[in-house]
Amino acid sequence: MQRKRLIFGIVAAQASDIEQRRIMKGIIEQAKLLNIDVVVISNIYNPDQSARTLDCKIENNIYRLIGSPELDGIILIAEAITSSELRLRIRNILETRPQTPVVVIGSMPKEYILPHFEFINTDDERDMEEITDHLIEEHGFTDIDFLSGHPDTDVSGLRENGYRRSLEKHGIAFDRSKVISGDFWMTSGEKLAHEYIDKSRPMPEALICANDYMAYGLLDEFAENNIEVPGDISIIGYEHILQRPYHHPTLSTYQRNRINLGAEALRMLHAATTKRKYKRSLTLNGKFISGNTCTCGLCSSEYNKELSEKKTEHKYRFFNLFSDFAERLTSSRSMSDYVSALSNYTYMVRNLDAMYLCLFEDWHNSGTNEHNNPVMNCYTIKNDFTEEYKTSFVMENDISSIVSQCTEPCAYYFNPLFFADRYFGYIVTVYRNPDTYDSMFRNWLKTVSNTLEMLRMKNDISYLTQCHGLSQLHDSTTGLYNKTGFEDAIKRAVSSSAPGKDIYLMVLKTELFSENIHFDDQGTKYKIIKEITDIVKDITVNKNEMCGHFSENTYVFAGVGNYQDEYCDILNDKLSCMVLHAPTYISEYGTNSFACIAQKFPIEAFDYEKALSDMLDRLNSESAEKISKQSYPHYSDFQSLRNKIYLNPSQQYFSEEICQKLCLSTGYFRNIYKKYFDISYHQDCIRSKISLAKYLLCTTSMSITAIAAKCGYDDEKYFMRLFQQNTSHTPNKYRMLFQ
Repeated sequence: MQRKRLIFGIVAAQASDIEQRRIMKGIIEQAKLLNIDVVVISNIYNPDQSARTLDCKIENNIYRLIGSPELDGIILIAEAITSSELRLRIRNILETRPQTPVVVIGSMPKEYILPHFEFINTDDERDMEEITDHLIEEHGFTDIDFLSGHPDTDVSGLRENGYRRSLEKHGIAFDRSKVISGDFWMTSGEKLAHEYIDKSRPMPEALICANDYMAYGLLDEFAENNIEVPGDISIIGYEHILQRPYHHPTLSTYQRNRINLGAEALRMLHAATTKRKYKRSLTLNGKFISGNTCTCGLCSSEYNKELSEKKTEHKYRFFNLFSDFAERLTSSRSMSDYVSALSNYTYMVRNLDAMYLCLFEDWHNSGTNEHNNPVMNCYTIKNDFTEEYKTSFVMENDISSIVSQCTEPCAYYFNPLFFADRYFGYIVTVYRNPDTYDSMFRNWLKTVSNTLEMLRMKNDISYLTQCHGLSQLHDSTTGLYNKTGFEDAIKRAVSSSAPGKDIYLMVLKTELFSENIHFDDQGTKYKIIKEITDIVKDITVNKNEMCGHFSENTYVFAGVGNYQDEYCDILNDKLSCMVLHAPTYISEYGTNSFACIAQKFPIEAFDYEKALSDMLDRLNSESAEKISKQSYPHYSDFQSLRNKIYLNPSQQYFSEEICQKLCLSTGYFRNIYKKYFDISYHQDCIRSKISLAKYLLCTTSMSITAIAAKCGYDDEKYFMRLFQQNTSHTPNKYRMLFQ
């Protein structure tokens, strides 16, 4: 689809937190004014290096989207990314695109100091100076402690500097012992509270906490031990994280101006992207939020805003706790059931305007974070813009295909879907309103990921159940008809058919060189059986068609109906393309390891035993010829080369380079390649691309443009001409043959 607007990427972490939400509010409001789409790339749990768990780290695959060439500029919220490993991963991606402007919000970790980066942040030092000024000038305190964060971080140093600057400005000597190192979490406040309570540290008149979390830890411990605040000590926090209703007394704190920070970062990025000079104009001064932990008293207007926010959070928490959301998703038996159920529960995500579920085509087969095929199924779960619900195909980094579906600039949040070490894809939530999802979305998304894993397991269990079927007419390995069952089914179909019908018969023989293949584990063998079985089932989708598994490597197909003369050739071609794109099978056995033939018969003259016997004889003869070629010189090298070409047809393979590696002359290489595979090397490279195009046309609804690109052709018209030359059909007509 054609892009309508600039697209700016926002790299965040745990974007549900209030700190990131405020920044995002400023970014989104400013982006709407400038007609820019915002794409937020964020993990959910944001594990740091101390987490030591793969269960969460796999979610960071979402940051592969940073490499999308469709992002015109990037804002990086640096302070949210706590893992040095993740910071380095993001830096490595950004280093590959030096022409893309990047604005970094927050301090300057060493990983993010690159020439094309600009930095912006609120002034933590000035904020802390204003807090200390308030305690000295408004309350007359001179004995003030400071609970800092990690001593080795820049933000701790800046906040301590502001505290020190205010003291010295007011003629109060700075005392290093009154600066206490913390960890920016409630445990630091709890620990310091006990030091005051047991008198191992003298209690001051006032305490400044470098963030609200530490202040809440301290308040909770004081409340349990009957320490009066502000009677015995006054406490001021920093950040205003909207948790005041849960702690007593209500905290006095300072709110950083994150909304203006986000807006200013967006303006800077827009100027850099459009090559304009820009002078910063917005003020980033924060504001003091009075409460009851100092004698200023509670500001009721601010507190009422917080209560309103908490009421909204409570409503969505109620939805998540007491709905049957998980049960409905768990009971889904197919992807269509799952998508339908998911659509019924989008009301549980606040302020949502649209939602898309994007899963890798092989998400249900994946056991790792890697996917052989970057094509994704994109399901529309909610769409308040056009009310259009459809399933489309996109590439993993194809951001604009989703963004371009909305008629106005919006915010698009891309969040990962995963379970343990399986990365399924991502979910996209779309907002007109700058107030986006909150922390309850993490719970909602966890349910989605867990139930996707259950749906995946159901498919495996269903397959295993088929494999252990007790019917005497079915093969216990694949669940298909066995030899007896297939013969019974085809004879019943023939006897019940009206005169004038045709019957087609097709035989596939795989694993021609199986005596040379040895598996270290049965998992690979099981995966190959499942690949071929899925292909066989896909070929016979109509109720008048059937398939059977006669032996370990022989499959038979049949159908009764009115068939065009070319139908058998087309079906045979489709089957060959499907097998050639079974990645595990081809990797293990090779492109020359199977043979298939198909034939049509008038139903009145059909003799099943004779027809099958003749076709098996022909197939065995063809198989024997292929097997005999194994003894030819260099055959294994040529087969490995051909496997590589068909597994990765979009790449270029130059015969000169190959000849150098094989120590062969170009002429000799071409002659024996054609001798081994009955096709020239150049034509086989083209055939591999056309084969991939056929496969995608048969199995997906990808656009012709996307298929051409997938096959390595930038010129769509050239691809279409080449396809028609090799198939006698246009791509669209070829696709229609199988619909």
